[in-house]
Amino acid sequence: MGNIKLKTKFAGLIIVLIAVSLVANLAWTSENKRAQMENELREKGMVLTQQMDAVWEFMASNQDRLEQISYTDDGVYQGLHCAIAGRSIGQLFTSQSSYTTRFVNFNPRNQADEPDAFEARALDAFYADPACREFYEIAQYQGEEVFRYLAPMRIEKNCLDCHGEPAGEIDVTGYAKEGWRSGDVGGAISIVIPLDVYMDNEKSAVVQDVIFFGGMLVACLVIMYLALTYLVTRPLSKIQAGVERIQTGDLDVELAHTESSREMNTLMTEFNEMAHELAGIYSNLEAQVQVRTAQLAEANAVLERQRAQLEEANGRLRDENRYKFEFLAMMSHELRTPLTSIIAFTELLNRNSEPADEKEAETRREIEANSRALLLMINDILEMSRLDAGRIEMNRETVDLGDIAGMVQAVVQPLANRKNIAFAYEIDPDVPLITADFEKLRHVLENLCGNAVKFTPEGGDVRLSISWHPECGQVWLRVADTGIGIAKKDQRRIFDRFVQADSSASRRYNGTGLGLSLAKEYAEMHGGTISVESELGHGSVFAVRIPVDGPTEARA
Repeated sequence: MGNIKLKTKFAGLIIVLIAVSLVANLAWTSENKRAQMENELREKGMVLTQQMDAVWEFMASNQDRLEQISYTDDGVYQGLHCAIAGRSIGQLFTSQSSYTTRFVNFNPRNQADEPDAFEARALDAFYADPACREFYEIAQYQGEEVFRYLAPMRIEKNCLDCHGEPAGEIDVTGYAKEGWRSGDVGGAISIVIPLDVYMDNEKSAVVQDVIFFGGMLVACLVIMYLALTYLVTRPLSKIQAGVERIQTGDLDVELAHTESSREMNTLMTEFNEMAHELAGIYSNLEAQVQVRTAQLAEANAVLERQRAQLEEANGRLRDENRYKFEFLAMMSHELRTPLTSIIAFTELLNRNSEPADEKEAETRREIEANSRALLLMINDILEMSRLDAGRIEMNRETVDLGDIAGMVQAVVQPLANRKNIAFAYEIDPDVPLITADFEKLRHVLENLCGNAVKFTPEGGDVRLSISWHPECGQVWLRVADTGIGIAKKDQRRIFDRFVQADSSASRRYNGTGLGLSLAKEYAEMHGGTISVESELGHGSVFAVRIPVDGPTEARA
């Protein structure tokens, strides 16, 4: 719709208005003409029935005179009966037209006067309501649409000789009396008027009205269209042409005022002011471009010097990072070798000889526990330096989490024994094999379990549980302890590097603050997550969720 011209939209709207108006006028005119025709036919039917009723009344009032001359010498009545005369007069009224007249009633003396369904409804209405004076409708008659009109026939005093009381007595015509009283309904005059002529006249009138109305409507809408073209679209076309000239770079544009309307003149004035402002801006643009070009060249020179400085700084940082990594790797190697030897000799000493007393046993446990704790810290530092240097790669393989749990217990159990802490792990029987980096998951669990032992007072509990959750396709590694807990405000930052919940200089617990940061890095490298639930003084629960098939991008 946005690309259709305004003239086209107006033309379409005008066509729709013409069509709707013509349909509405046709419907209104047809209905009005039909109502007018029905009212005219009703008046004709009413006049005709009044005339026939007058003849009937005349015949009834002169019935006595007719009877005086209508008997034979033998006393047999052979005169003109009022009903016969009335029917004959009715036929004479309609003999020169296509009208049909009848006198109808229920149980008539003449079977030809038996009512049809429409006449029966009219008679029912007359009998039910004495005030009802007519019954009419456009209906079907012998397969054609006609106007039917019925008026009630009231019993006069002169009618009682033949139709009055007592009911069943034989009147002069040889028929049984009906037992009617004066004022009763004695039947109805039924008139059938064909609609052929009226329908043709109605159609002709409708066509003439529609042609006249349509012509007037078309003329009005054409005038409106021309007025809109002159008052709206022509000025807008001028403005559009001016905009197109500005788009091509021709800013020397000034639109002349039009006689269409004040609004259009205001719009053109504002357009001319805009064009003048654009011309003024464009005249200063070249000078501004030169100034901006010089400033840009100067800025580029500054940026180039800064880029060189940044490259030099980055080179120094890369060298320093390499030196740091090499130093940490060397130190870690040099420290890990004697620590490993100390742990191995301690285990060998514990296997081959019993301690002389409890003090010697405690000393051995201290040596082994401190050595393992120091080894964990050295491993954390070395792993973090590798991460910083970008030398950590995922070695994906099929992993049995039971093997990892066993190795973690071997490392953490001496630390737990040192503080008389109960350490245990449990694995659900339905936990599947997973695709992961064995060493990194072991490092995650060693850090979590080591932290749990470190921050749990003597006599506490540490539990490692591994469960399978098929609804999300993950295994959950949960480490729960009964330790000191973590405050709500510290639970977000404990996964940052070199951060502990208690970071004061006098903190009771030693450590590098790298364990949880590494655990988070390794969990996310597997496409998993790590979270904590804790309350200060009531222990903590760390949960690591690892996809069974590795991260999504790895599967893809």
